[in-house]
Amino acid sequence: MGGGTSIWASPEWRSDPREIFNWKIFYLTTSVAFAGCAYGFDQGNIGGVLTLKSFKHAFGLDVMSKADADERVAAGGSAGALLAAPCADFLGRKKSMILYGFLFLIGATMQEIAHLGVFYAGRLIAGLAVGATSMLAPQYLGENSPKSVRGSLTTSYNLCIVLLAFWVNYGISLWPSSSDLQWKLALAIQIIPGGCMFLTMFFVIDTPRGLISRGKRELGLKNLCKLRNLPADHPYVHQEYSEICAQVDAEQELTKGTNYWVVIKDIFTIRSNTRRFFLATTLFVFHKFTGTDSLNYFAPEIFQMIGVKAGSLSLLTTGVYGLVKLATTIVYVTVIVDRVGRRKPLLIGATLQATAMLYIALYVKFAKPDSTGGTPAGGIVGIIWIYIYAFGWYVDLCLRYLLYIETTAYKNVNRSFGHSVAPYITAAEIFPARIRSFSMSCCFFINWIVDYGITKATPIMMTKLGWGTFLLYAILTYIGCVFIFFCFPEFKGRSIESMDDLFQNSIWTMWRHAYPTEEDKVRHDVQDQTVQMAKDEEAGFDKKHDEATVVHRENL
Repeated sequence: MGGGTSIWASPEWRSDPREIFNWKIFYLTTSVAFAGCAYGFDQGNIGGVLTLKSFKHAFGLDVMSKADADERVAAGGSAGALLAAPCADFLGRKKSMILYGFLFLIGATMQEIAHLGVFYAGRLIAGLAVGATSMLAPQYLGENSPKSVRGSLTTSYNLCIVLLAFWVNYGISLWPSSSDLQWKLALAIQIIPGGCMFLTMFFVIDTPRGLISRGKRELGLKNLCKLRNLPADHPYVHQEYSEICAQVDAEQELTKGTNYWVVIKDIFTIRSNTRRFFLATTLFVFHKFTGTDSLNYFAPEIFQMIGVKAGSLSLLTTGVYGLVKLATTIVYVTVIVDRVGRRKPLLIGATLQATAMLYIALYVKFAKPDSTGGTPAGGIVGIIWIYIYAFGWYVDLCLRYLLYIETTAYKNVNRSFGHSVAPYITAAEIFPARIRSFSMSCCFFINWIVDYGITKATPIMMTKLGWGTFLLYAILTYIGCVFIFFCFPEFKGRSIESMDDLFQNSIWTMWRHAYPTEEDKVRHDVQDQTVQMAKDEEAGFDKKHDEATVVHRENL
């Protein structure tokens, strides 16, 4: 990334100093994003591991419920998300990542021991770490990234979530079922990215925004200069540093202090903060109501419901689903998020996801497929719709390039990923410094607690409701589309601090202010200051020029 980032960034990167795209920001992104691999393995491979005969034999169990193991991670994840806020605010972002990385390694190692109590304790501890890093990683990436590549770098965490985990199940299913190495290896793989994150975080630069918000402005400016590879007096660094300080100063003018009573008052008494909190938390709720966790945790069973034969074939089909998610996430991170934005394909992707769930509901209801024979034609279409569910966010970009639609109006309508990543970016982008950690913790607590509810409810819903499960997800996702249209603005190109100006507008009228002008991309008070400085410099130049002219004429 040393000389530029044309594949990653929006076209706006061309006006940015090339120095800001350097190995330090690349190293930071890679180190922090390893946390996503831990989350991804937890989502993707535990369901397959629990069905292995070797695992059941090692623990002396004929049947182990997924919910029994998943509820430990969900409980740990919920607690971890809440505990991450005070750690981030008082211990610091970097030290918090290191702490929870160490806890994850302990939890993952405990899961290698063939004792049910130790296994459950390991799941709980690992869940605590995963829950905390699910909040800390997007926060760390969002706070450190240049705004022209903020979306790409923040979503690299989500890219790691979908890496490999679905294929681990299929790979280990081919091993001899009598070997303990089968289940131990499947669970041990998560130690590799966890260890990489833990070790590499020691050499990562701590976030300037976190330091400045805690009163360490001198160190914050020093770290900002290191990250951007520019001197303190460079205009790019000066503007970014001024925006950060202006936001922190504005918060302190309203209410002194940083304790959580002040934070809660800020959220619920300052209208712009309340709007941000409502938008982010509601987006996470609709994110979960798409049914994504049902597919992640129970993909083999869902494929069997539409007629795919049980066993390795359903795991293979699940693996292909994971591969589609991985491919489209790579396309999103490298091409879409910072080139074409977040908003409209969130609508398009969510609509496709809802339609996929609607098809599955109607197919299961009226066709009543049987997985004991071959997969019927309608089931194959159902598989395709599930892949479209994962692929939906990419369709609009394909149309753009296939049809060569280059009108100004279309260029100004931004496209994005769908529900898979949008909540993570939103939570990392929109909150002011003092309430950021607490608000993000609440968002990810909702993420984990709803995940837990869905994990517990899905098997019952699939048994009792059957096709109605997918119909419910379809209806809720369509409702989410309406909410997104009216309330979700475009964040592409805006500085984190400029969100203060955006959320002065009513949440229900955000569709009128969705796409920023150039003036909207910078915090207004800093922009006014910059404009005034430019005018003063110009006036000073004109004054010196006039004085020099007078002296020259007198000499003549």
